[in-house]
Amino acid sequence: MQSEIEDVYRVFARYPRPVRVEGCQHCVTEDDHRDLLGAPLRELDAERLRRYSHKALNTWGDVDDLRHFLPRLLELSLRGDADLHGLFAKLRQAGWTDWPEEERASLRACLSVWWELGLTEEERAHASWGTLTESGDDPGPYLESWWGRSTPQALWTLVELVGEVAHTTPRARDERVVAWLATTRGWMEEAFFEVSETGQAELAEALSEARQLLDLVTLDETVAGTGGTGSSESGTDGSADPR
Repeated sequence: MQSEIEDVYRVFARYPRPVRVEGCQHCVTEDDHRDLLGAPLRELDAERLRRYSHKALNTWGDVDDLRHFLPRLLELSLRGDADLHGLFAKLRQAGWTDWPEEERASLRACLSVWWELGLTEEERAHASWGTLTESGDDPGPYLESWWGRSTPQALWTLVELVGEVAHTTPRARDERVVAWLATTRGWMEEAFFEVSETGQAELAEALSEARQLLDLVTLDETVAGTGGTGSSESGTDGSADPR
């Protein structure tokens, strides 16, 4: 991921370090200003950036200020030293999907690698769909790259997504995600048998429960697969557990 982060530094170097980041005088102290501007960008640690990252765009600084600090904020967040969910929310607030193409492309490259690692790396916690969607990016490419993966990380993320959607009111659900979930029946059932055979009882139970929730989410509607084969050959009762 380091090469993608370096590209973000390169692309956003066009936004110079501000002499001062204007902020609410009641919310931002002189100590805050000194912390934020008291070291070169790459040497700013998570503690120096913590208050700015929470207040950015609201009571401290504008979008171009955020763009200057973004490479370091992203680097710290992607390696787990800062709040990634909060940073993605700030990007959404800043309207990053309307930024110039080169800026969007460099950020998407980082998001894609982060998502990929979260679906595959055993040493990392599994990816968080909620954190990813906080960025406001188009979910399509991420859903497509996820479909059919059998790693525990990918399957736990799938279980969590089904649960999140099931507990979201129908009007508030993303129709694109619901339609994609409807294509995962066969994948989920095959994964259930695979993890059962390898003794991953907790994951198998979670997949079985998620498969039953899936029918509630999709109202048993048959949807053609779009992210892979996606078709299901399950019985009419729709249960992933044949026992």
